Amino acid sequence: MRYSIVVVFVCCIPFLAVAQQIKDTTKNNVEKAVEEFLKDPDLKNIALTFHAVEVSTRKAVASYNAEMSIVPASCMKLITTATALEILGGGYKFKTVIQYSGTLDTVKRVLNGDIFILGGGDPTLGSKYFAKDDPSAFLIDWARAIKAAGIDSITGNIIADAEIYGWEMVPSTWAWGDLGNGYGAAPCGVSIYDNTCVLKFNTGSKAGDTARIECVMPYVPDLEFSSDVYAGNTTDDNAYIFGAPYSYQRVVKGVLPKGKEAFEVKGTIPDPSYLAAFELMHALLAEGIAVGGRPNTVREMKMKGAFTSPVRTDIYTHYSPAVASIVNLTNTFSVNLFAEHLINQIGLIKYGNGTVGSGAAAMLEFWAKKGIDTKGLYITDGSGLSRFDAVSASHFVQILLWMTQSKSFSTFEKSLPVAGRSGTLSGFCKGTRAEGKVAAKSGTMTRVKAYSGYVTSKAGKRIAFSVVVNNFNCSTKQMEKKLEKIMVALVDYV
Repeated sequence: MRYSIVVVFVCCIPFLAVAQQIKDTTKNNVEKAVEEFLKDPDLKNIALTFHAVEVSTRKAVASYNAEMSIVPASCMKLITTATALEILGGGYKFKTVIQYSGTLDTVKRVLNGDIFILGGGDPTLGSKYFAKDDPSAFLIDWARAIKAAGIDSITGNIIADAEIYGWEMVPSTWAWGDLGNGYGAAPCGVSIYDNTCVLKFNTGSKAGDTARIECVMPYVPDLEFSSDVYAGNTTDDNAYIFGAPYSYQRVVKGVLPKGKEAFEVKGTIPDPSYLAAFELMHALLAEGIAVGGRPNTVREMKMKGAFTSPVRTDIYTHYSPAVASIVNLTNTFSVNLFAEHLINQIGLIKYGNGTVGSGAAAMLEFWAKKGIDTKGLYITDGSGLSRFDAVSASHFVQILLWMTQSKSFSTFEKSLPVAGRSGTLSGFCKGTRAEGKVAAKSGTMTRVKAYSGYVTSKAGKRIAFSVVVNNFNCSTKQMEKKLEKIMVALVDYV
């Protein structure tokens, strides 16, 4: 009896070894790539969520912490743009209406009243992404439409009405250090020039020289900068602008490359609606239309108790490019401002309230009704600039899979940059087997790197995937190189 027990025990040892060996060999190349990724000493403190699924069969390719919700950075735009295509539709257009109040003397061609710009949330007015030559050309169209309405003289003001999105502009969870910089441009009912201005610095020939602001374009009335920027031995823009919406005093701090003339640093416009009124007034003057008053906004008038909500008459309606075009640029170049306009407009269409809170609620409601588990999906803005956003790889993949059945899928897929070829992925996977095989939205922040989209494997399979990494102990460039190995593994997946 004792011997038989020993014999059984001895026989179990090779059996367990073989079983363990079989278990190891059943892992596919993607799972092995993730295992190797996790062994990297730079990643010992990371939070990682990863999920990949075959589109046609819905078979899981590989997963790691698929349900973990962490900061997605600009991958949030993937959810915002997908929702915009579904709720607003690819053909939807924002509209801005030019109106007048008061009485029009058709004989003398004098408007005894005000001109209004009724904002509809259009993010493309004067945008560098859409303007071919002169970004202010649309203002000439508006001025000429006013002249064609029989107006050669205006006794009153040029007033921008941006009330459609309220006064908040900036989502409450954005960081102070982001608000004054170009990428922190926030949505406004009347936006103009991407709500961005450009500061041009002369940096000096030596490290330590004071960098001087030579000009600001476009000219923004009353905007002042206090500069504490120096030249240094760097090749990057390491200058940051601090300032809040509606505040015309800004501080710039940091270091710029030495020996540069007209080095550009992008900042935000304090009140885009006021600048739009200011610019239209000058366009009117250029067309020979006299203006007796000054630029103003409904917000400013309400704050002073001077707004009486007069009856207005429409003169001209300006339509934006279609949402399909806006989505394409939002994802290709990761335009924060466009994403924020989209989420606000979603809230406006669904709930009659053009705020980020309404837009986020509408997005969650929409996807929940589509059968997607929205628990743990935390949306606090449309662009992913907020560190309060939290999304799991499973959330991204569920939405990616659902979109493959949507009538908007072609528009959505074409909006995603292609690895090694276009947009924000032009340098990613360059020269690897994954070049041209990955179409995805990227996300980048300090200690955050993410990719979500589709891979076409060499076997012809389409794979929906998402990988989000937080808190790595290496540079962003180094992290990109590490993640390229997972992309190559997805392409090689059989």
